[in-house]
Amino acid sequence: MFGQMLSVRLKAAEKALRDGRIDEAFRLAASPDLRKHRRGAAVLTALSEHFFERARAHFREDRCAEALLDLERADAGAVKKDEIAELRKHVEAVAAELQRKSRSQRELVDAAKQRIERGSLAAGRRMLERAGEANPQAAQLRQDADQRAAEVASLVSQTNSLIEQGQLAAAADRLRRAKSVEAHSERVTATETLLCSRVLENARQAIRDGRVSRAADELACLGTLGDSLPAKREFADVVRIAGEAAQAVRLNKFADARRMAMSIARLMPDVRWIKDVADQLDRMDELCTTLHAGPLGETAAAAGAAPARGASLDETVALPLRSGADDGRLPQRLLLLVDGGGSYLLLRNPQASVGRAACERPSDIPILSDIAERHANINRVDDDYFFYSVKDADVGGRKVKQQLLRDSDRVVLGRKAKFTFRLPSKRSATAVLDLSDTTKMPQDVRRVVLFDRHATIGSGRTAHITCRHASPALVLFERKGGLWIRQQNDGHVDAAAVELVLGKPTEIGGVSLVLEAWKPRMPGTATA
Repeated sequence: MFGQMLSVRLKAAEKALRDGRIDEAFRLAASPDLRKHRRGAAVLTALSEHFFERARAHFREDRCAEALLDLERADAGAVKKDEIAELRKHVEAVAAELQRKSRSQRELVDAAKQRIERGSLAAGRRMLERAGEANPQAAQLRQDADQRAAEVASLVSQTNSLIEQGQLAAAADRLRRAKSVEAHSERVTATETLLCSRVLENARQAIRDGRVSRAADELACLGTLGDSLPAKREFADVVRIAGEAAQAVRLNKFADARRMAMSIARLMPDVRWIKDVADQLDRMDELCTTLHAGPLGETAAAAGAAPARGASLDETVALPLRSGADDGRLPQRLLLLVDGGGSYLLLRNPQASVGRAACERPSDIPILSDIAERHANINRVDDDYFFYSVKDADVGGRKVKQQLLRDSDRVVLGRKAKFTFRLPSKRSATAVLDLSDTTKMPQDVRRVVLFDRHATIGSGRTAHITCRHASPALVLFERKGGLWIRQQNDGHVDAAAVELVLGKPTEIGGVSLVLEAWKPRMPGTATA
């Protein structure tokens, strides 16, 4: 019975071969039992030629998967082994190349999609051109890019119309939407330039007219538009500084408000009203200073009255030196010796010279180095410090002769003349110069204090004079031409303040210190 069934299947395979149904013939003849039969093997041998020819046809049409399948079937006939192997090698090489191209096409389309979604329509379109017309995903993306471009064109047109009507806030809203779709378009950029010029001109005029809040509203309507424009940053700084100055006026901090007003004047010299404001604030500050220096100020200090709202550092009223206020008791250059803190050179003048120590008339800051006798100057103007040098100096990594100093700027005058400029506290204009390890000064001074009304003695980073024993911190301040010191406490004016006398040791808050007149001595010389 099994022999009869085998004969039926062999006949079916042979008939399918004669009728040209080669796939069906192979399915029947390739079964294990028919393969072993002579007639089944003959069918597979005959099929090899058909599959080989069909594989070649598939290969010519780049249908590599179908070609490889037919070659696998042709190989079952155990004939044309060399021809089959050779063709298989070519098919596999072409298949690998087609896969590489397909993968490259997918990556190209994905990259184009990312560019389009991020607002770079032009870049996305260029990538899609390389993807070819036949790629369906590329075709869909091209359609999407065309729709986005049409939307951008409409938004830009609306923006320009609104600009002409003077509706700048609405125009800015439309333009931001256009930029979110196509950020790098020339038409979008041109429209942004036009809009920003109109808004910034309005802001400039508002500031000139003294309507700072109007200028703030003008800038606010732009949002992030024009952020790279220097004019926008400048006007934003003016608005911010004006707001801080207004807050300082509300707190009766007239000196701070005046410094801010002068900062606005430096940013916008053509603003006329700012000079009147600065003069008014100067008069207010002088009036407050005179009151604190007079009998009422002394009475308040003696009675422990609450501090003026304009006081800054630890609410200590520090009286700036006025014409005729300094009676000569206190030199402009002082040496402060702090037990557990070291030696500090205090310079009370707003100008300080830097130069070589080994000379007949040393500069304010004498350095044991081979630099010039008067190598550089550091000048304080309001709260700013300016550096001037007779030769090129390295300031903050740049070769300059003049430079506005910023906090943490490293200044290099020579191989053994290096220091770092620091502004430890935002509440004081006093600055410090920290000498490098290779830079030496007479009397083992490691830090120079450019003193302006206040300085703190403590252990934190905001201290101008370092002393780990100062807890709480101490405040050093000028009053009537003298130098006073007190502990930071509840803020009473001059509460428990002690005047420093030259050459007299003083102890306060567990800290011992001595104030001396600065007499630079070279190493190895005797003390006068």
